[in-house]
Amino acid sequence: AAEAQQPAAAAAALPKAAREELKAAFAAFDRDGDGTIDLAELRDALSSLGASEGDAEATLASLDTDGSGGIDFDEFCAAASPLYASSAVALRAAFDFFDADGSGDIDRQELRTILDRLGGSTRKNHDRSETERAVDQVFAAADADADGRVSFPEFISIFTEVFAPSAK
Repeated sequence: AAEAQQPAAAAAALPKAAREELKAAFAAFDRDGDGTIDLAELRDALSSLGASEGDAEATLASLDTDGSGGIDFDEFCAAASPLYASSAVALRAAFDFFDADGSGDIDRQELRTILDRLGGSTRKNHDRSETERAVDQVFAAADADADGRVSFPEFISIFTEVFAPSAK
C-alpha cells in the first residue's frame, strides 16, 4: 500500500497545468476509457513510436507500482513527473539569474540591468526608453500583487500563461 501512495503523491505535486496536459495524454493511451492503460493499449502506443514488443511489457512492469496489471493516472503522472521537475529546475535557474541580489524577488532595477546586458546599453543608438517600456511591460504582466517585485510564483505564472493558456 505504501508503494501505491507514491504515485498519488507525485500526481498531487504536479502543477495544475501539468496534470491537465497529462490527462489529455493519458486519455489518448487509454483508448477504452476505463481509467487504466493496459498491456494491449501500451503495446499499441509504444509500437506506434517504434518500440519493440518487449518494451511494452518492461514499461508496464516498471510503471505498474500497485501490481494491478495496468497503469492508472497516478502511476502515469509519477512516470512523467521528472520531466516537469527538470523544467522547474530550469525556471528556478532563470529566476535566480534575474534575481541578482538573491532577495527572492526580481525588482525593476534587476530586470533593467539584465535587459541592458542582453542587448541594450552596448548598442549604438540605444534608447533607454525602450528598456523602460520593456520593464513596464514585464511588470504589468508578471507583478500580480503590484508590490513592485516579481516573486518566483509570479515568474512561474508567466510561463504557465504563455505555454499553457487553456489550463486556467
